[in-house]
Amino acid sequence: MSTELLVNFNEFWTRLSADIASAQSSVFVQTFAFEGDSVGRKLSQALLSCAATDKRVLADSFTRIVLSDRFKYSPANYFDKELRQEARQTSAMMSELRSAGVQIRFTNPYGVSPRALLSRNHKKLIVIDAVVAYIGGINFSEHNAAWHDMMLRIDNPDAVKFLAEDFASSWSGKDRLAHFHAGDLELLTLDGRQNRPAFQRVLDLIDGAQDSIFVESPYITFPFYEHLREATRRGVDVKIVTPEANNWSYFAKYARLESSRSQIDLRLYRNGMSHLKAMLIDDQYLVAGSSNFDYFSYRIYQEIVAIFTDTRLITDFRERVLLPDLANSVVTDCRASELRKQWLGVQRRMLDAALTILT
Repeated sequence: MSTELLVNFNEFWTRLSADIASAQSSVFVQTFAFEGDSVGRKLSQALLSCAATDKRVLADSFTRIVLSDRFKYSPANYFDKELRQEARQTSAMMSELRSAGVQIRFTNPYGVSPRALLSRNHKKLIVIDAVVAYIGGINFSEHNAAWHDMMLRIDNPDAVKFLAEDFASSWSGKDRLAHFHAGDLELLTLDGRQNRPAFQRVLDLIDGAQDSIFVESPYITFPFYEHLREATRRGVDVKIVTPEANNWSYFAKYARLESSRSQIDLRLYRNGMSHLKAMLIDDQYLVAGSSNFDYFSYRIYQEIVAIFTDTRLITDFRERVLLPDLANSVVTDCRASELRKQWLGVQRRMLDAALTILT
């Protein structure tokens, strides 16, 4: 088996577009966001030009109401000409694809119940000819493609079959909790209802760390911080890289407060927005996929989590992600008052209780 690390959109797209161009039977694309801008049109044109007979795009309903990270129907955005134009372009792109025989569906329609409102299918998955698959964090929109991120190209036949089955399940409207393990690759697909027991595998790896844990993610919350804090107390070198220019500013503030309480080495990434999500434990286990290390992924999002032990891949990750991103980050003084730390704990307990009741 060969798993290939693809860092940032251009590297990912160069590899993916070649695979799509050579596809003969099927191209299945699952994404969180699919927008009618230059990046979305790249994918659209690749699908239209592709000879495969079975072409499908599956996107979360999030992308129907949010474009360029902006809610289309808010009063401030409703009369934004640029945003309305992008909405029209997205609609036209979808119509062109459908007219050409590309099937398009949306997961997780919004509803009035808390679960229907909050639960999102956050997976990014591409399966081509049932022989190669991509997983990771990159969506098909200009702003997302401009962010620092990564994808992983997998050509293990059994793993690709497992991921193709997951796509088929999501396509039919059935969220799947499943596990795959072969050699140096482990895959977890999370259904948004039973995520916590599945995530215990990741938490157990954190709890078993002996030397070092490197985490990069824009959105990190409990329960992951609790386990990272305990690792720090055991003497494990825990480093977190999170973007200083976070598209959700709350998380940058949360990281400062939580790292202060936990005495974790926090580094703020200064080379733009990083949407990359990965965890390297003891240089032996690389955790990656669509999932952030936050409470929503832990509780109610549908996700794909992969655990790699391939030494070649881990070395590549260290050289092309971990070391450069540490070099592009600054050590942060996270000192905070005890009152603010206590308030953070209150917020955590309130959110935990609210989601338990609502979902």
